[in-house]
Amino acid sequence: MINPELRRQGISSTDIGAIFGLDPWRDAFSVWAAKKGQLPPVIATPRMRLGKFLEQGIMAFYGDLTGRSPEWCDETLQHPEHPWMVCTPDALIPRERRGVDAKLVFWDQRRKWGHNPDEIPESIQLQMWWMMAVLNYDLWDVVALIGEDLPRIYTIERDREVERVMLARVEEWYRRYLIGDERPPIGSSDDAARWLQQVYPNHKRPDLRWATDGEVALLNEYVQLRVVQKELSARRNLLETAFKEAIQGREGLEWNEGAFTWRKSKDSEVTNWEALAIALLYHHIKDPEARATLLAEYTRTKIGTRRIRISHDDLRDAAADKEAA
Repeated sequence: MINPELRRQGISSTDIGAIFGLDPWRDAFSVWAAKKGQLPPVIATPRMRLGKFLEQGIMAFYGDLTGRSPEWCDETLQHPEHPWMVCTPDALIPRERRGVDAKLVFWDQRRKWGHNPDEIPESIQLQMWWMMAVLNYDLWDVVALIGEDLPRIYTIERDREVERVMLARVEEWYRRYLIGDERPPIGSSDDAARWLQQVYPNHKRPDLRWATDGEVALLNEYVQLRVVQKELSARRNLLETAFKEAIQGREGLEWNEGAFTWRKSKDSEVTNWEALAIALLYHHIKDPEARATLLAEYTRTKIGTRRIRISHDDLRDAAADKEAA
């Protein structure tokens, strides 16, 4: 079975894409913070849970398509000489030294999956190369269920040269950041924002300090990005209103590269629970003290979070220009 402690102490296949900067949701800082216990546990999304439920079904269909007999594994395994190298394969075909990984690919991700092994996400390729290195296997099949089509099977071959470079870089990262006391550079992931909010929840006031020359350069760059962001937002709004006017009563527009639709969502009933609770409170509980007691029972403190605010003439000018327009 999956061993969370082994995965926390070592480097698993799901960490490799993040360490190399190829994971769309996590980065090297995310990996470090999670393994140091400085991030809350990941809460599985509905998509993640659905993928987990369907894995064995996808694997059974792979066996039917290929005539192979994959042995379901889903167990955390270690490299015999380097125990910090771990992986949790879905299934193995030991007699062929071949592994199999099942993937449920949702429609909004299907464009990232082509028809040959070089046309799948690089982070997935790295995962398979890592598992082959851990288990000394030569082949790894990725069986991907993409929409309503039959599963696509991508066979990833072991690449010793890629493996050598990958292992050298990952081992250095492991020794510097997990064994050593260094911290990888903070990135732009949501995990980085959560970590900062958790580590520095409060601030002194007033406690502004003068920015260094390097920080001034970054601050000026940040201001200009905010100005451009406002301009891009205004341009996007203008284009969207132009398209809506062009669409009028139709569903949308299409062209060789995609479609732009302006559809009406389904009507739905929405209850204002807060207003309903207040009405019930004052209608049924006449005694002010009893109301206060009940309110206190259901009142909690909402912890404040630190937010960015910036003042700069360019930003004020951009805001004034937008209002004038």
